[in-house]
Amino acid sequence: LWRKALASLDLLVCINRFPTADSQYADLLLPATTGFEINSYKDYDGHVQMRRQVVEPAGEARNDYLIYAELAQRLGYGHLWPQTEEGMIRGAIEGLPFSYEELAASPNGITVLGPPMQYRKYALGLLRSDGAPGFETATGKFEISSEWFRGHGYQPLPVYTEVSEGPLAAPEIAERFPLVFNSGARTQFDFRSQHHNIPSLLKKQPFPQVLMATGDAAQRGIQDGDEVYLQTSRGQVKYRAQVSDDILPGVIEANMGGGGPIGPQAWQQANVNELTDLENRDPISGFPIYKALLCQVVRCDDPAA
Repeated sequence: LWRKALASLDLLVCINRFPTADSQYADLLLPATTGFEINSYKDYDGHVQMRRQVVEPAGEARNDYLIYAELAQRLGYGHLWPQTEEGMIRGAIEGLPFSYEELAASPNGITVLGPPMQYRKYALGLLRSDGAPGFETATGKFEISSEWFRGHGYQPLPVYTEVSEGPLAAPEIAERFPLVFNSGARTQFDFRSQHHNIPSLLKKQPFPQVLMATGDAAQRGIQDGDEVYLQTSRGQVKYRAQVSDDILPGVIEANMGGGGPIGPQAWQQANVNELTDLENRDPISGFPIYKALLCQVVRCDDPAA
């Protein structure tokens, strides 16, 4: 669905440092600078600091802010977007008790003391739009039983609902796919789909991994580091097994973030969403189910694969 949606667009412009998966469908690919090639600022918890350019931009790379600013200029809204990095910083700190020049002369930044912490806001009428004491709920109270949920036809208290694709609700699927599938946990050496083309990080984990319990691996003749197929009823993806006692038996955790055009072939081919189910979503939030599907793990040289 994602590929079909991007391919159907009349125009797609991507701004990035690397040719990522979406850029394969782009009509224009604009090279973006890194944070080391621009002048900017940071504001964290009342501490404002200038971020200074370290090196000149490589090639034709531009500050993505300046790309947006020029686009605004050509659309007739340039007066709302400062057209320089300095102008952007001046606009960002407007109203603060120091000038651009003072900030530029303070390499360690400037701390702005905000108002003191206000406690018991609910008692002072600071949480409701009508100014009355209490919380912004139908009852004005901090609700454990949600009247909003009740009014929309849902149970007002949290209830457990068995997942539709699980060993209890779908035993016929569990016969072929007896393991519970999880994905989404963060790893130490990438950030979602990023950093698979950074040699020093890739050296730490060159292959996508599926974490599985020692006993589950032994039952399948799988050893740590073996090439395996992770299978669901929707397809299969190749991983390297990471065998451990630090995961519950009967459950696996598959690395996310593969499937893009950067990095080695093993990561490019390991798109975990080939295994997930777009139609299996939480009935209230609509969020897709990533942690309660059914799967199987087999060695790549297993005839069953």
